[in-house]
Amino acid sequence: MEEREKYRKGLEAELKKIQNANSEAMASFDEKLQKLFKQRIMYQKTINQEELKIVRLARSVYQSATLKEEDSDLYNLLEEFKNFKLKSQEEISDLKKISEKLKEDHEVMQAEDKAMEKAFKKDFSDLDIFALDMLSKLYRRRPKLSKQKSNTETMSRFPLPNLSSDESDKAYFEALAELDSDTNKPESIDDFVWERFIEVRRTKVENELFLKRHGQQLADLNNYLQRMVEEDEKTKKNIEDTFQKLNDLRDKRLKFIMNLEVQLLLKQGQIEVDAGIFSTEYSDALLIHRSVVEDLNSHIVTLGEAKVSAMIDCKDYYKNIHLLEWEHEQMQMEGEDLLTRTKEVQTLRVTKELQVFLFEDNTQQRMQKEVHTLEKTIKLNESMFQKKVKDKKRCLERLNRMIAEKENACKELDNDLKELAVSLVERQQIQEASGGNDILIATEQRMKDIVARRKLVELAKSQSQEVAVLRAEVERLRMKTFPALVQNI
Repeated sequence: MEEREKYRKGLEAELKKIQNANSEAMASFDEKLQKLFKQRIMYQKTINQEELKIVRLARSVYQSATLKEEDSDLYNLLEEFKNFKLKSQEEISDLKKISEKLKEDHEVMQAEDKAMEKAFKKDFSDLDIFALDMLSKLYRRRPKLSKQKSNTETMSRFPLPNLSSDESDKAYFEALAELDSDTNKPESIDDFVWERFIEVRRTKVENELFLKRHGQQLADLNNYLQRMVEEDEKTKKNIEDTFQKLNDLRDKRLKFIMNLEVQLLLKQGQIEVDAGIFSTEYSDALLIHRSVVEDLNSHIVTLGEAKVSAMIDCKDYYKNIHLLEWEHEQMQMEGEDLLTRTKEVQTLRVTKELQVFLFEDNTQQRMQKEVHTLEKTIKLNESMFQKKVKDKKRCLERLNRMIAEKENACKELDNDLKELAVSLVERQQIQEASGGNDILIATEQRMKDIVARRKLVELAKSQSQEVAVLRAEVERLRMKTFPALVQNI
C-alpha cells in the first residue's frame, strides 16, 4: 500500500510538472503568435499604404494624360476656328468691295433710267397735249406676268452679276410685243410716231429689266454677305468660348501639377475633420504641427480661466449692486407706505358709528343686534323673491297659452290658405274647360281671391311677428326669474 501511495504521488508530481510545462509552452506560443499577428498587421498596413500610393500615382498619371489630351484637342479646335475666321474675313472683305461696286453701278443705272423717263416728253414735244398724255400712259404701261421667286440658295461662293436674259425675259418681251401691236395704237397717232414710240418704250423696258436684274443680284449678294457676317460672328463666339475653355483647362492642369497629394500616417485623435458617410473629404483640411495645436490649446485654456474669473468677479460685483438697489427700493416703498398711512389717519372722518365703536364697551351686544337685523332682512328678501317668482311663473304660463292659441290660429289660416289655393286651381280648370264666356266674372272672382289671399298672408305675417315678440318677452321674463347674486367688494 505504501509503495502504491508513493507511486501515485510520484505520478501526480510528474503530472503537475507536465501540466506546468504545457501551460508555459502554451503561454510562450500565444505570446509569439500575438507578436507575429501584430507584425503581420504592421506589414499588411505598410503594403496597403504602398498600394494606395501606387493607385494615387496611377490616377495622377491618368488624369495628367487626360488633361493633356483635352488641351491638345481644344488647341486644335481653336486653330481650326481661327483659320476659318481668317478665310471668312477675307471673303467678307471681297464681298463688301463687290457689293459697294454693284451699289455704285446700280445708282448710276437708276439715274439713267430717271433721265430716260424725263427725256420722253422732250422727244415727243411736237405732239399735242392730248396725244402726249395718251402716249405717256402707254409708255408707263407694262405687261403682267406671274412672279417667279428668286433662288438665292444656289449662289456661287463669290456671286457675280449675271445680266443675260433668260426665259422670263423672253416671255416678258413676247407680252410686250402684244402691247406693241397696232390694235393698241391710238387713232390720233401716226404710224411713224408709233414706231418711234415703240422703239423708245422697248429701250426703256430693256433698261428696266437690266436694272431689275442688277438690283436682284445686289440684294442676293447683300443677303449672302449678311449670312457670312452672321457666320463670322458665330465663329468669333466659338473662338472666345474655346479660348475660355482652354484657359480654364490650363488653370486646372497647372493646379493639378502644383497641388500634389501627400500620403501621411496619422493617429485617429489627431484628425479633426468631420468624417463623411463613405469617405472623408480632406480638400479643405490643413496640416498643422502638433506643437502649434498644443500651444494654442494651452493659450485657449489660460484665456478661458482668466475670462471665467473675470466673469465671477463681475457677477459678484453686480450682485452687490442689485442687493443695494433692492434694499434702497424697499426702504423707499416702506417710507411711501408710512406716508400714506399717516395721510389716511389725518384725513379719516370720525363718524358716529366709529365713535360708537371706539367708545362703546359692550361691542358683543351691538354685533348680535346687527346680525339679528341682517337675518330679518334676508328672510324678508327671500319671501319677496318667492312671491316674484310665483308671479313671473303665472305670467309665463299665460304667455305660453297665448302662444299656443296663436300657433293654432296660424295653422288654421295655413289650412284655409291651402284650401283656397286648391279651390283657385279648380276654378281655373273649370274656367279653362267652360270657355271664355264668363271672362269678366272669373276675372272679378280671381281678383277677390287674390285680395283675400293677400290679406291672409299679411295677417299670417303680423301674427308671426306677434308670436316672435311674445317669445322674446317670455324669454326675458324667464331670465328675470333667476336670482342675480352680486357681491359688492
